[in-house]
Amino acid sequence: MRFVTAKTESTLADLTRRVFEIQGRNAGERTKQAQAALLRANPHLRDLKKVPAGTLVLLPDLPGTSPFAPQAAAPVSSEVVAHLKQALAGAKAVLARAAASEAQDAATTLELAKSMGQMNVLKQAPGLQSRLPEIAKLTKSRATEAASLNAAQTQALIDLETELDQLIP
Repeated sequence: MRFVTAKTESTLADLTRRVFEIQGRNAGERTKQAQAALLRANPHLRDLKKVPAGTLVLLPDLPGTSPFAPQAAAPVSSEVVAHLKQALAGAKAVLARAAASEAQDAATTLELAKSMGQMNVLKQAPGLQSRLPEIAKLTKSRATEAASLNAAQTQALIDLETELDQLIP
């Protein structure tokens, strides 16, 4: 995965020309495809005039194009890396709390659905009884998706921390 930072481009075409080397036959079509891929990977680029310089831009891998060679990065001090690691630790903590909350919400919903199935409430609302299995299934599915997303996000934070270690000269 490659990243660049937005500079002062005012259009997506300008950014595309700066970050991708697209030449030869069908260059116009490949440029349009590159612009569409940039937008899919970076929805915040829809209005580049509102994107401040320095904003990270993900460069998607595109067949038939090659990104320009990255500029040499300025050395990063160990203090900056330490602050970034602290921010990552905070992000990990927030992510862990969000995952725990999502798991608790799912458990509560499943328990409620189970207890409502055993209560006389369903006699008063017969339509609800037929929906309880669907609610339970959707809740389990959402909990599984949340756990998967949490694992991916946690791994991304771990990867970022590893890459931060590589920034120290």
